[in-house]
Amino acid sequence: MDSQLAHHTSFFQPPKSFLSILEEDKDLSVPASTKLGCTLGPQTRSVEILERLLQAGMTIARFDFSWGSMEYHQETLDNLRVAMRNTKRLCCTMLDTMGPEIIVLNRPEAPISLNAGQTLTLTCDKSVQASATVLPISYPTLAGTGLAPGSQVFVGQYLFTGSETSSVYLTVQEVRGDEAVCTCNNSCVLEGLALTVHIAHMRNEAPILADTDLAAIRQWGSANKIDYVSVSFTRNAADMAVVRQVLDSCGLHQTRMMAKIENLEGILNSDEIIEVSDSVLMSRGNLGICLDAEKMFLAQKKLLRACNLAGKPVMVTRVVDTMTDAPRPTRAEATDVANLVLDGADGILLGSETFRGKYPVQTVQTVLAICKQSELCFDNQSYYRSLMEYFGCYTLHPNLGKREALASSAVRAAAKINAALIIVFTVTGQTARLVAKYKPASPILTVVCGDPHEAKAHNNDRYSSAGQDRSSSDGSSGGDKDETALPQSQPDEQVVCPDIKSDGLKWTLMGEVQARQCLLYRGVLPIMADPDFALPGGAILDYAISYAKQVGMVRSGDKVVVSQCPRTGYSDVMEEAGVVKLITVDDHIMPSPVRFNHPLFVIGSMDPLMKHQD
Repeated sequence: MDSQLAHHTSFFQPPKSFLSILEEDKDLSVPASTKLGCTLGPQTRSVEILERLLQAGMTIARFDFSWGSMEYHQETLDNLRVAMRNTKRLCCTMLDTMGPEIIVLNRPEAPISLNAGQTLTLTCDKSVQASATVLPISYPTLAGTGLAPGSQVFVGQYLFTGSETSSVYLTVQEVRGDEAVCTCNNSCVLEGLALTVHIAHMRNEAPILADTDLAAIRQWGSANKIDYVSVSFTRNAADMAVVRQVLDSCGLHQTRMMAKIENLEGILNSDEIIEVSDSVLMSRGNLGICLDAEKMFLAQKKLLRACNLAGKPVMVTRVVDTMTDAPRPTRAEATDVANLVLDGADGILLGSETFRGKYPVQTVQTVLAICKQSELCFDNQSYYRSLMEYFGCYTLHPNLGKREALASSAVRAAAKINAALIIVFTVTGQTARLVAKYKPASPILTVVCGDPHEAKAHNNDRYSSAGQDRSSSDGSSGGDKDETALPQSQPDEQVVCPDIKSDGLKWTLMGEVQARQCLLYRGVLPIMADPDFALPGGAILDYAISYAKQVGMVRSGDKVVVSQCPRTGYSDVMEEAGVVKLITVDDHIMPSPVRFNHPLFVIGSMDPLMKHQD
């Protein structure tokens, strides 16, 4: 993989002129494809603020169990659900574990003042009271950690930005058993909800899940059917296996795992971690303490590229720390956000900016505005070709499976016909992930079907066919290098039409979890298909296109690519080779709009789709 990563080039397509940069944007209502997550906290847990965050573009809500009680987070989640109902917008939920994080214990009520040059001792003795001379930490012993004279230690408030005066950098002078005598490199006042301790180059042997994490997953996570678990301080694939076992043991089989890479072990073992993870979060705050400042960009670009090649969505933290206290980012921060999009980041996760920041809604709007501008300069075709080259699709021996071939064919077809939209049918969300992997310029409307019998792009003779392509398992569809550029177009809303089923005792929404999980994929817009749409003549496709017309994604005459990847294991109905279908949107009007009045038809639905009256 290293040799392939070395050929990674910038996917930046510069504007035509400097004058064009100054032109007013033609359509400010079109949202960014890049996904945005917010860490919810004291400043962002009311229904009112959560509604504004959802309307601004938040698609992922992070509940960090490094602090706060389960009752506290439950109240926040309940408020989020009310906000989703009120705004009719989907939001993915993420439980972020504490993991082997080290914190300061036994803090006094008053802040702790430290002066540059003074001596400060770190101790593993949990009976000691924290003061300006000694800080007890939660780690059991310093033996075997690699801590030695000259080691660098950081102590700061939870979700530190680096610019505040509530953090201190220490240099270890002497290690005496389970005590480390340090010198303060700067003056500060230690305060905040929690104080975390980060020791550079430390070998942390603590369990990947703390006891509080196990309780949070088994109780809070299980009760709320959480969508993702973010595994803090992931060190290797074995850590992810432990978390998967815990999730399965408490019935969270559908919950997906996000590996949080934030230490040297995680970086060194990133290949095996990416392979076993569903997604990756590059936590630059902690990682920046372990790496020299001048090496940070190298790790970032290499990790993003590795995730892109593997088709695993990757998010990045610590982008606009300044907006924790200021209404706008620095020029360097704005450029950093844009470069993350150009480097292939699927999403950005805000931390202190929304947790305790003064301008959480404005921060979301600002970051997504920067992402949108960067996406307009993203060279989708060069990016596509780079993946095709990586898989050897321009050689006689391509290394591309059948599913990858179908996904890449859909993206190639969309570029060649200048398609306004790609429609994907999926049961688990994997088809959407594979198409999103190639980062097409066209938005990806993903129809999530709770029943595999429904996830079929039925033939529809009413649509004029622009062609059809079937892919073989040898990946020969990777083909041409002359794709044409595509304008971006996305709606400012998301709908869910749930598959509501009854077991005689209660109603169940089928496919809602998968729809929310798709919100991590760049460019993907999930909707859910009601089983009544699975009528002869391609009814699901009818209503998907009807919705796309309703929200302005397509107009009559636009070209649309429809993709269904090969599926097996669901009896004969799904035993198909997969298909990429090209259609032209016509002026057909769907009959008799019907409003969905069932009380469960609320979460994530924007405007109910129209369906036949029987």
